[in-house]
Amino acid sequence: MIDIHSHILNNIDDGARDLEASLKMCRIAQENGIDRIVATPHVRTMDNAAAFTEKRDERIRVLRERLAEESIAVEIFPGAEVFIDDDIFFADDLTRLTINSSRYLLVEFSFRNLRLRKIYEYLDEIVKTGLVPIIAHPERYEYFQEDYDAVNSLAKNGVLFQLNAASLASLDGRREFELAYSMAYNGLASFIGTDAHSPVHRSNNIAQMMQFFPADISPHKLEVMLHDSAKAVLADEAVPRLGRKQISRR
Repeated sequence: MIDIHSHILNNIDDGARDLEASLKMCRIAQENGIDRIVATPHVRTMDNAAAFTEKRDERIRVLRERLAEESIAVEIFPGAEVFIDDDIFFADDLTRLTINSSRYLLVEFSFRNLRLRKIYEYLDEIVKTGLVPIIAHPERYEYFQEDYDAVNSLAKNGVLFQLNAASLASLDGRREFELAYSMAYNGLASFIGTDAHSPVHRSNNIAQMMQFFPADISPHKLEVMLHDSAKAVLADEAVPRLGRKQISRR
């Protein structure tokens, strides 16, 4: 498996608190069948991209060295989870924040009080630069929980989505689960990531979480969401398309 969303780097955001925590998360990943991890620390503002990437890349370099010393067979790739607001209209260079220098950019928004029109404006600004936005954990946003048609609209326009494994395992609340399940079952999600922040709280113990995934999500869709789509992103190739069907709130 490939974990496309992880806060595994130490002392850069609210993820791993130190290098030992990062190593422990990598050991958990290996035990759970994850052999590649995209490090996606939070980027809150657009004016520090150069400083952020320099710090991120140094953290990755050190972690890779320790992984080799400890014989932990997990590869680490660079990325970011970019918070999008009106600053996007003044951003200089988003390409340095993409996943593994690809065309794909992992983004997140405010969790509430954001209109669909505004989201489209933000995404259009990203697309203008030639990048492909991936919306992180859409099931956690209140406005998507209330309006499934907003998700349908974005999916119809080619937007990609990454679900959190914990949401699909019913660990993040009923409304999060219901939206995540609808998206996974109907092919609207392209990725499942852990969004792991520590070895304990919001862990990347995905094998345990998968035991609680709904049984009627096809193995093929799970394979695409857990591996194939992320593999395509790392290679900067087109993401496989699942048969998308519209969702509706129960």
